[in-house]
Amino acid sequence: MIKKIILHIKESIWFIPGTYSVLSFLLAVVVILIDTVYYEEVQQYIPSFLTTTVDLAQTTLASLSAALLTMTTITFSTIMVVLTTYSSQFSPRTLKNFTTNQTTMRVLGIFMGGFVYSILTLLFMRKELIDHEVIAATIGVITAFVCLAFFAFFLHRVASSIQVSNLIKELTDDSLTMIREATTALDNGGNKISNSKPHFPSSYVNVTEVNATNYGYVKLIDYEGLLSLAINNDYVIEVNEYIGSFVTPESNILSIYHCGDEANVAVNQFITVGDERSSVQDIDFGIQKMVEIALRAISPGINDPNTAIACIDYLRLPLVEAFQLGGNYITYYEEGNARIVGSQKNVDELLYSTFYQISFYGKEDVSILLAIFDTLIYISQNSNDVVKKKVLEISEYVMNRFDQDALDVLDRKHVDAKRVKLVGI
Repeated sequence: MIKKIILHIKESIWFIPGTYSVLSFLLAVVVILIDTVYYEEVQQYIPSFLTTTVDLAQTTLASLSAALLTMTTITFSTIMVVLTTYSSQFSPRTLKNFTTNQTTMRVLGIFMGGFVYSILTLLFMRKELIDHEVIAATIGVITAFVCLAFFAFFLHRVASSIQVSNLIKELTDDSLTMIREATTALDNGGNKISNSKPHFPSSYVNVTEVNATNYGYVKLIDYEGLLSLAINNDYVIEVNEYIGSFVTPESNILSIYHCGDEANVAVNQFITVGDERSSVQDIDFGIQKMVEIALRAISPGINDPNTAIACIDYLRLPLVEAFQLGGNYITYYEEGNARIVGSQKNVDELLYSTFYQISFYGKEDVSILLAIFDTLIYISQNSNDVVKKKVLEISEYVMNRFDQDALDVLDRKHVDAKRVKLVGI
């Protein structure tokens, strides 16, 4: 449940701006109470240079509210421009990397909060209510300076965001974080990853098949919640769909092995299905974003092979760590007994899904072929014998897809050198 809440918060654009707006509303209420009700009690603690007349406060707050609304509009327009750039130059799948970024939403939230404060305090700046000096305008000016500082920071953030190198590094960091969290979850419980499904006790003679309740992509699987459910009810649960797969109401998403007559599971409590894939647990999706940037870069309309090469180079890091989790099944145990068995992509599938599109669309560019071989060499040098064998197979696949007529003598010399090095590892 906690992971599901965190997922909704990460994917929502309104949460952080809404939080800042609520905090600004509370600040405005406090300032209004001080200026209207508790002024005499706090007057001795407020320096005189921080207070203004009601007329000056009205003028100041009116100017600030108009200025902050303008800045909010400019910020929103800038966000739209960046989103257009992300969609056209990089990949539509990378849009959320900018829209859900905490820095972007925090800047928008501060502007919205500043406007909320200014317009709300302005509403109560009336001589009929207040016959003394107030502090609302001073707090408003301080808020304006804070907003101005964040506006300058936002411009720097936008300039950095549209640089493809920064985006590639950000995607790499996100993938590495996701993989390391999955590794930590396995290490904490003595759980295992294997290529074959573990044997279930023969006493679990009954099987209940549970289908998905709606269609979409599997975004989140609460393995810890399923494990608690299995232990408390003496179930063995097999998760038939992996993170990122597309399911329909006809898809068998869970198989529950039990001894009793009936097994009831509210599947939506443990498996989140949505309209699009999420990077919270989907390792393959994080890698796929980088692949799409590479594909867009080598397309005839953009023709930027160096960006594609950078993507292929950065793919080394998440792939090497992902292969340490390689296997067909992930099994969660309770006192040595298998309780949860989940499906996931193995090394073969991950290698193929990473390179099959790049090798097809870059089959006439020798620089792309050399970059792929460099990445495969790195993976092979930092992986076990099983992965090395799979890397050799995918290298032959990539080589066979390449247009051999596009290789000149010097090109073939460099390619053959890479292949010899890969085989010798």
